[in-house]
Amino acid sequence: MADQEREFNRFMEGRDVRAARGALGELWGLGRPLTMRQMGRALRLTGRNIGASVRDYERGRTEVSGPLSALIELYLRGAAPVDGLDAVLEPGEDE
Repeated sequence: MADQEREFNRFMEGRDVRAARGALGELWGLGRPLTMRQMGRALRLTGRNIGASVRDYERGRTEVSGPLSALIELYLRGAAPVDGLDAVLEPGEDE
């Protein structure tokens, strides 16, 4: 239990975000990792290039915040995006 508690008390690192993209793609039925852009939409990131923002998290250029870590963990535990998967996937992206 102590190891599990310690795991939840740490922030995610870039490798965790990358692994989550893969796991969520499978969990959400895509059969492949989410693209960086899809992950950005799932996390409701804003800005000119949300895919680049996810890349920066994965490469360690940008620190993953506590709320972002918590949201990713909720998704990994089975939560779905509030806006639905259609908001995460652009038409044709899931094919």
